[in-house]
Amino acid sequence: MKKKLNYFMHILKRCTFPIVLLLAVFPCQVNAYEGTLGKTVAQVLEAFGGKQNILKIKTVFAHGRIEDFLRRTSGGYARTMRRPGELRIDIMPEKEGEVRILSRGKGLQGSGNRLRNANPISLSSMRYQYGYLDLPMSLADETASAKHMGIEELHGRPMEVLSVQLQDAPALTVFIDFETHLIRRVEASFSMGGMGRSLLGTEYEDFRNVDGVLFPFKLNNFAGQKNISVISIIRLTVNEKLPEGSFPIVD
Repeated sequence: MKKKLNYFMHILKRCTFPIVLLLAVFPCQVNAYEGTLGKTVAQVLEAFGGKQNILKIKTVFAHGRIEDFLRRTSGGYARTMRRPGELRIDIMPEKEGEVRILSRGKGLQGSGNRLRNANPISLSSMRYQYGYLDLPMSLADETASAKHMGIEELHGRPMEVLSVQLQDAPALTVFIDFETHLIRRVEASFSMGGMGRSLLGTEYEDFRNVDGVLFPFKLNNFAGQKNISVISIIRLTVNEKLPEGSFPIVD
């Protein structure tokens, strides 16, 4: 009986070792990038000016021009942002263009003073815009949660990819340059109602230092793989008092 027991234990050990080895290796493959998330976020914050400088950003005002390739027109562009959660976009006001306002989770849209409640697709788009414009601030104050998704190539350069989730906003896929650690592209998938889903993306260029923090002064906007507009910033200021009435009360 003792010999049989010893033989059984011997077989069990031989069978268990490969199983233990697989269990040891497989989680490493599944969670290969979990250990790098903190390092990647720290590198991004340092590249953009350092966590402490980034945490000081409360308001951002940007003024420039937009080239709209779909409508084949161009004109003025202004962006007013106040953390947390408020964003105003004025597109070609000199041509009675569009105003979009996100405040307290709700949205307004229209032209001039003729504003109405934003439709669901526009509201989702506003939340997406706020989400990508709030980077890297939301990473610095940890109001965004992130997951490392590995490495992909963008325009021939290796990129670290993060999935970033914000409250009440579409999940963002964030492409980070492997060498400079700057965010180069952000994209999200949207439901377009009966028209299926659409992938919107924004790519950043022309980074400039404003009060110790880097901001992109050129933003290329895409729908799928098609470039739909480009925004060129002429002037950008931070932490200035915003004009009265920038964010009217949203019912």
